[in-house]
Amino acid sequence: MAGRCVGVLLRRACSGTAGAAEGKPGLWKRMNERKMVVWTKGLLRDYKEACKDIVVGAKERPGRAAVYLSLLAGIGYCSSSAPAEDSFRCSLLEASSLLLLLSPWIRSATSDRHVQHILDLSNQGRLRHINLLVLSLVYEAPYDPDCDLYNTQCPHLRPRLSDFPRRVLDIGFLGHWWFLEKKMEDYDINEEEFRHLPASMKTISYDDLHSEKNERLYIHKFQPVQMPEDPCEGEG
Repeated sequence: MAGRCVGVLLRRACSGTAGAAEGKPGLWKRMNERKMVVWTKGLLRDYKEACKDIVVGAKERPGRAAVYLSLLAGIGYCSSSAPAEDSFRCSLLEASSLLLLLSPWIRSATSDRHVQHILDLSNQGRLRHINLLVLSLVYEAPYDPDCDLYNTQCPHLRPRLSDFPRRVLDIGFLGHWWFLEKKMEDYDINEEEFRHLPASMKTISYDDLHSEKNERLYIHKFQPVQMPEDPCEGEG
């Protein structure tokens, strides 16, 4: 059986060689004339010419080439640092843990409401994440994907595209979730405690915390307490 196969292959090779000698195109030539091979060669030729044009243009206008390279590098860096959905959930759990360590009388109501709202949406299966190459978005979906109510199936009751900006919960850019970090800036300050204060006392400037008077009062509190002399003791 093996000898028969070898004989067939030899006859085919000899016939192909004889045909090539008589003017019939060989195997390599027939491969080069196929449409896929011709298309691939044309594509490589176009890429080669495009690369040559880029090199020539960069030499003629180096400033513009530097700007384009900077833009491409910036897009590549932003794309590589765009946070994923797991990063948002970790940040959300960390923020929730920080708030749980504080008493309800101390924690910020704004931070607590924001975190609790996102946690409720997560428990309902209504959180969605989308990667837009240079940034990521976390937005609120109207229903859970496993929900089979009529409102989820009817195309006329689905949320409009114009309402999408109002459903965005956070923006992930350069490795940070900006809305969540903004809400958690003063998470340990309860705004309700200072609601009844006058407007001038609700804000504290840098000078109020780093003034010479505050420094003197800070040093003065470590000094021993001096009791005033009793005038009755001198009369006796």
